[in-house]
Amino acid sequence: MELDNQCPETIEYKAITGKFGEVRYFITTLEQSDAVENIRFADEIQGSWSFSERVQRKLDEKRAETEIFSYLAQGGIRFFNSIVVVLLPNSNEQREFWDFSTVSSQGKTVEKWVNLKLYKNVARIVIDGQHRLLSLKRYWNAHTGKEPLNSQQLKDSFDCSETFDIPVVYLVFRELGRVGYSNASETIRDDIIKATRNIFTVINKTAKSIDKQTQLLLDDSKISALIPRKILEEKVLEDKYVKWSSTNSLNQADPYLTTLNLISECTMEILKDSPQTLKKSFNSPTERQMALKDYYDSHPHLSQIGTKAVLNWFFNELQPFKDWILQLNYLDVDVPIQPDQPQLKPSQKTAIKSLRQSSILYTVLGQKILFFAVSRYLLRIRKEYRITATLSAISDSIKKMDQEGFFQRNQPHWSNIIVQPNENLSILTKGSGADKCVELVKMILSDTSDGVRELIKKTKEEISPDVNWNEHLISKWKKEFHVILPRVDLIDEQLQESSESEDLFSEVREKPDSFEEEENEFGKIEYDGDIFQENE
Repeated sequence: MELDNQCPETIEYKAITGKFGEVRYFITTLEQSDAVENIRFADEIQGSWSFSERVQRKLDEKRAETEIFSYLAQGGIRFFNSIVVVLLPNSNEQREFWDFSTVSSQGKTVEKWVNLKLYKNVARIVIDGQHRLLSLKRYWNAHTGKEPLNSQQLKDSFDCSETFDIPVVYLVFRELGRVGYSNASETIRDDIIKATRNIFTVINKTAKSIDKQTQLLLDDSKISALIPRKILEEKVLEDKYVKWSSTNSLNQADPYLTTLNLISECTMEILKDSPQTLKKSFNSPTERQMALKDYYDSHPHLSQIGTKAVLNWFFNELQPFKDWILQLNYLDVDVPIQPDQPQLKPSQKTAIKSLRQSSILYTVLGQKILFFAVSRYLLRIRKEYRITATLSAISDSIKKMDQEGFFQRNQPHWSNIIVQPNENLSILTKGSGADKCVELVKMILSDTSDGVRELIKKTKEEISPDVNWNEHLISKWKKEFHVILPRVDLIDEQLQESSESEDLFSEVREKPDSFEEEENEFGKIEYDGDIFQENE
């Protein structure tokens, strides 16, 4: 019963209607054939969607097949809660696609009962109940013979001869898309997508917890989620190199360079001196726009650069990360649009795994160490040096470090701190080793001797007595790799402004740095320890 093959142009349902703030809902029932053939998943039509429009979790087909389908097919008392569906036009030009009229009985209007009219050329997208719908589709395919039951299912007494009436709740937002209200908005589709994203987040938060990536994709209130999404929306970073679906961590054979979680953590780190901003919820579009202007396009203490420019520079301009992309191109690796997963040849997997094992910068933890060190270096130098030319100078230092093998995973200075001294050189994700490495790299870039002895002492006491750091070695690294700051011309006003700027937030920067405290204090997105874990 596909609507595209039906006449007339509309289909009607008897429904109960109600309002929940700006959301109107219609509770109705669909024949199973109608539900499985006409309610769609977002990823079926999102091939050309922008990053913001990809609002759905990657479907767990195994769960739908083994758990939910079995529940349906094995008989007994069964029931599903309503599937929640939104109506999505194909474009902003499609402005009228639903309506309703009251129902009368014996000349009197029946309260809440309506005739719901839907135009067949509007997409009906499930936003809650995706796995239920997937199992219903599987059940229907078995019922119609399109996908017969296998021998084990027959042995387990699966039976798909019965059909069901499917409870469905249609959601519409204000009068968007209603017949006779074509002037309600010039951007109907865009407005519906934004509203859908918010509803999806709330529904899934109050039910089964959604994964961190999905929360980052959908959260419209926290700057730590707004900036990572903006980075991908504007294609500052190509999202095919930023893992945001499937698991939190990078598998060793993943073609992705980094993760959405890490970009969020980098955002929180570079805005570390604005704790109230990180905690604040920006609930209105105007608030979000202003927040992005002040903390994404610009930065309170990096006004000549901005957060966007720093993230762009870090992931796109640093030579080790440019080399990663070059290697993927050389290996002819095709990275599909997520949530689709890459299909790699064994030789490609082997090559990528070897590349990732070659350098700590190809691990999430290594990238975090370098970004945190650079961020803290930038925010501690004098204001007049916080310019684009300094980023280029830092690039030169990191390139030298990379060329000299400083970041190679097998280097003894990482052993027992963030790399296990075993055959696989596995990454250590527990303890404070990463904090110590951040301080080490920052010292090298700064060419300062302040705190070197104390860092060595604490690292040996807190991490391992086998750590091979010593004053002579660190002095050698500083001499070879420190940042040579660009020449700047100063006037008295600039010197005064710089001095005042340093005084304003020096107290924050002098506090001991701690990964764990910062990650859980700012924002509502808390990170699991396994985001740094490598998987085979």
